Amino acid sequence: MSKKPITNKLLWIFAVGQFGWSLLSGIISTWLVHLYTGAPENFGDTNGLFADFISQHALFAGLTLFGIITAVGRLFDAVTDPLIASWSDKANFKGGRRIPFMKWIAVPFAAVTVAVFIVPQFSNVVVNDILIFILLMLFYLFMTIYCTPYNALIAELGDTQVHRINVSTYISFTYIAGFSLSTLIPTLAGMFQGNKISDILSQIAAQNSTTLEVLNSQLAEKSILIKDIASAEQIAQITSVQQSSIHLAIGIMALVACIAMLVPSLYIKERSYIDSKPVKTHAFKSLIKTFGNAQFRRFVYADVIYFFAVTLFQTGLADYETKLMGISSDNTFTLTVLMTVISLALYPAVNGLARKMGKKILIIIGFFTYSAVFLITSLAGQGFIWGVIIAGCAGIPMAILGILPQACVADVSELSTLQTGEDRSGMFFAARTFAMKLGQALSLLIYTSVTVSTIVEGEKYVAPSQYRTTAVIATAACLIGAVLFLFYNEKKIMNDIESLKAGTAAEKKDS
Repeated sequence: MSKKPITNKLLWIFAVGQFGWSLLSGIISTWLVHLYTGAPENFGDTNGLFADFISQHALFAGLTLFGIITAVGRLFDAVTDPLIASWSDKANFKGGRRIPFMKWIAVPFAAVTVAVFIVPQFSNVVVNDILIFILLMLFYLFMTIYCTPYNALIAELGDTQVHRINVSTYISFTYIAGFSLSTLIPTLAGMFQGNKISDILSQIAAQNSTTLEVLNSQLAEKSILIKDIASAEQIAQITSVQQSSIHLAIGIMALVACIAMLVPSLYIKERSYIDSKPVKTHAFKSLIKTFGNAQFRRFVYADVIYFFAVTLFQTGLADYETKLMGISSDNTFTLTVLMTVISLALYPAVNGLARKMGKKILIIIGFFTYSAVFLITSLAGQGFIWGVIIAGCAGIPMAILGILPQACVADVSELSTLQTGEDRSGMFFAARTFAMKLGQALSLLIYTSVTVSTIVEGEKYVAPSQYRTTAVIATAACLIGAVLFLFYNEKKIMNDIESLKAGTAAEKKDS
């Protein structure tokens, strides 16, 4: 039976799913460390809002709680990623090899994201440590179950080079949109606080011969420490309101993400577009075959470095802006919007240049540009202008590295299918998912270790130099990534694909 043609409309529907899972990923990568570690410089800051619930000191061999979680988590991923990929490649469900997984896991994936920020908040810190460990393991497992089949569809829906670049462009757009929306959590939380904070500030004002207007201004501008004039009970009340509003904001974001993740699974009838056959190769044998591909290995080496560096930057972004540049947390979204707008404006240029120049040279340019962004961050001083400079420059590599790497994986996967007659696109993208999570894990380990707080005059303190060090590490990592990607031979891959396709077409014509 002939299959329906793949259209750009279909690819846009598919891209909505990326918006959903990138929103959940953004919530974890942007706010997990920010909310659970560190210390606020001024009363009302969200940094360290949940820090009292979990262990902050090194627990084992110099590793913090998040360091241990990431180390164990990557061992966990090393097993689950290829298993899920193999399960998807070998699946023969009525709804296809990929879509059923996405449909089943969307709701649990969103739910566990919310649980990470709500459940581990008992009075017993050890219990909370255990709970957050379990919940993050589930988060990464559920991400794998959704993302591995989803990413495999990039190669299968990208049946031509044009479609591969287009779908990579579309999902990059929705990825940035999802990640950008996740940065709005403090803003959304502030809307839910309503008059609750004002009522408490009114009590403080009445007790200290000042006015509500003055205290609101001080809280917004963080010009003084309100906790110096508020009682312990009033401080606890304000903190409780802040925590509850953050919970509600994350819950709403997760609901939006869940709906978005369900869109492609409800509207795309996989078997109507893709003629896929279950593979017979066992999981780890398939994984060995995947990493046996020399070009794929070269790509993955650089990809791990990319995810390490960019996640290190994303994890520290809120801290860089608030701690190094003195920018109010309320204004961080403005910079994210600027970065996003510039990136999106460059999408058509990246899409067109990739077809003319090839993907490799642009990706290397992206690495070098990101390294410059991280270097500027490490040198940044006080002032909103620094945030504008960094956001403006970051838009360039965001556009390049947000679009083109997925297309590279799809190229390698298609060539493998043409050479072997076995479509293991799930395993190729699972290997990339593992590279992504490995890079993210290493960044979380490094960031939490470098920025561990100390006690100064009875208060938690993280020195600006600690944040600058993380940016320097990201700079060096991107330079290494650029060098590694020089060994990726895109020209040979594309020539081999064209040659094999031409041979197949000739055989069909002769028959």
